[in-house]
Amino acid sequence: PLAALADLAERHGGFLVVDEAHATGVFGPGGRGLAAALEGRGNVVALHTCGKALGASGALLSLPAVLADYLVNRARGFIYSTAPSPLMAAAVREALRVVADEPWRRSRLAELVSFTGEELQRQLGVAPSGSQILPVMIGDNARSLKIAAQLRQGGFDVRAIRPPTVPEGTARLRIAITLNLEESQIAAIIGLLALSLREHAA
Repeated sequence: PLAALADLAERHGGFLVVDEAHATGVFGPGGRGLAAALEGRGNVVALHTCGKALGASGALLSLPAVLADYLVNRARGFIYSTAPSPLMAAAVREALRVVADEPWRRSRLAELVSFTGEELQRQLGVAPSGSQILPVMIGDNARSLKIAAQLRQGGFDVRAIRPPTVPEGTARLRIAITLNLEESQIAAIIGLLALSLREHAA
């Protein structure tokens, strides 16, 4: 779908900006994100957040040279911001090296995400998303807070995401699957979630 969106933008003289926040280091060839296949297209900008999988801070832009030159000279937010520290730049560079040189991390995460999808289907009847970021739709703000609190009491750091971050009536829990988890922990959190959903039924 990204290629089709890029084609549509090109037909109308526009740019496609792809937010790779949760894809950098996880999806695409070499962990380069979902827009990696569009690299080199003159109307595609990929924004890579360094504070997620890379474990640093800041962001990177992959974009045509002419647009990079324009932003360096015209983007007030960039021009009048303090430059990132050399230490952080080195941390990002090392994180990118790890992403490139250790593909087993992406493979293992994919296994955990697949297992999570199976558990969600088995225990909750929820179709897997294929992403390491799993939204569990709750709807009601108070209910989402109660369920999140119960999960935290069980030892799992799950947050309730509520308005204004999301539209009114769409409060949800966000579960993030990382390499720090094992299958047994994932099964436990989904089991506790199923129990909590029953206890705090709408």
